[in-house]
Amino acid sequence: MRLDYLADIVIHVNETLDESGLRGVECDLCGVQGVVAANHVPGRNHILKVTYDHEETEAFNLLAPLKARGLHAQLIGF
Repeated sequence: MRLDYLADIVIHVNETLDESGLRGVECDLCGVQGVVAANHVPGRNHILKVTYDHEETEAFNLLAPLKARGLHAQLIGF
């Protein structure tokens, strides 16, 4: 994986998630091809930061795991 293909994106989740829910979403996101890391922002349970290889996936694909959980989310900061 080339580092110059990595991009960061911020995802805003409308629903309030507890720690367990956040960890589950992070795991789901890490299962998306091209995702290198997914982390929530401590103290801001609506915000996730995802690092991904934009040669392997597109940003809008990162919303699929959240939608599969019945969550509503938007890409921000891209």
